[in-house]
Amino acid sequence: MTTYNTEQKNELLRFLKKHNQRSFTIDEICSEMHEDGQVTTPPGKSTLYRLIPKLVDDNMIKQFNGGKGRKNVYQITGDETCSSHLHLKCVNCGRIIHMDTLISSELSKRIAEHDDFMVSTGKTTIFGTCKNCV
Repeated sequence: MTTYNTEQKNELLRFLKKHNQRSFTIDEICSEMHEDGQVTTPPGKSTLYRLIPKLVDDNMIKQFNGGKGRKNVYQITGDETCSSHLHLKCVNCGRIIHMDTLISSELSKRIAEHDDFMVSTGKTTIFGTCKNCV
């Protein structure tokens, strides 16, 4: 299947890269992109609802449960694939941190050995409080 790089898709990816330490609901993405003076072609909400699932499927952005009554939130994955490490999510500010791959692997290995349980590394999020919110 052919994929197209539309200007709105490129704008969305640029916006998410610019805010790579934050997660957003679709409503927040739409609102903040329209308010951002650097975004020349902000996508509409219906375009975001169409684009974002494709970007999740392509592992370009990650989808998380928003928590505290928020809808799902999305964050750019970065240059690495998110399937190789665990994620840390701050319950106060919503920041998502990509855990070091080596530490993630060691923790998953210990869980497997101790509890006879295989962790789905890229799909696992550990909730807590980031250093900025302590």
